[in-house]
Amino acid sequence: MDTKQIQRLLSDPFEAHDIEWRVQQSGVSSSSNPWVMVIPYITNRAIQQRLDDVIGIDGWKNEFKEAASGKGYLCGLSIRFGDEWITKWDGSEYSDIEALKGALSGAMKRTAVQFGIGRYLYSLETEFATCSLVESRFQANGEYIFIAKSKKQNKSGVDISAEWFPPILPDWALPKAKFDKYLNAIDQATSLSALREHYEQAYKFAMAVNRIDIRDSAIEVKDRKKAELEAKEQEDSLNANKKFHTWLNTAIKDRITTAENESVLTMNHKHLLQELKGHCRANKVDSSDFVAQVNQAHTEALNNLKNGV
Repeated sequence: MDTKQIQRLLSDPFEAHDIEWRVQQSGVSSSSNPWVMVIPYITNRAIQQRLDDVIGIDGWKNEFKEAASGKGYLCGLSIRFGDEWITKWDGSEYSDIEALKGALSGAMKRTAVQFGIGRYLYSLETEFATCSLVESRFQANGEYIFIAKSKKQNKSGVDISAEWFPPILPDWALPKAKFDKYLNAIDQATSLSALREHYEQAYKFAMAVNRIDIRDSAIEVKDRKKAELEAKEQEDSLNANKKFHTWLNTAIKDRITTAENESVLTMNHKHLLQELKGHCRANKVDSSDFVAQVNQAHTEALNNLKNGV
């Protein structure tokens, strides 16, 4: 495999069971309902399996060394590309539970991201987990959490026991993601603003999982659709202008040119100017030239009435 193929395979999304969800924040609302915000992580075992599957067991290696601060460990992850070994480093502090194991695992996870492994998870928004009250941890079918009344987020003033269930991953963040719906959304956009929104979403997700082919398809569909929408906008504008000019010329003829007397002419002139300016404001069109056209017609009609024409 060449470098691009390896990069693509390393960046592929993982199965849902390879994702760990960790609580970032939790609390209780003023109505005594628990809430939990979670963020996703790849398990270290899944990272090792990905490296084995893509590179082979003889194509990667890692090494660890204690950080200079003494507060954690650094991981050097090396991957062989052809005859060359590329090594990248990152680190993690000791964790609260199983401090050394947590530091080693965290350091490797951080380093793996530098090769694109699991990087797509950074494109996921922080999610609220499905959460509900339970009597105790023994009644919890999901993940158990205890929210003490002393926490700032606990607005109820009482201790809370709750269970939470991981969010469902979006389809683009799963293996063999189907991007058809994102490309179809671009193709079916009915306005330039909707087109931009759907394109940016497709582009973001494609790049998150290193799908350059999908990115290029999104660009192609976007460019074609943009040309169609711009052509339609131009056509609609021309039709609207034609309709407007027809309306204005008819209005001038019916209300100004053929007015029966000066009193009717004055009233019609005033009402037509009001209607004209309102129409121009609604369509964000400069009314100056059209007002001048109506005023000129009014002056001519007034002169004709005075001269008995």
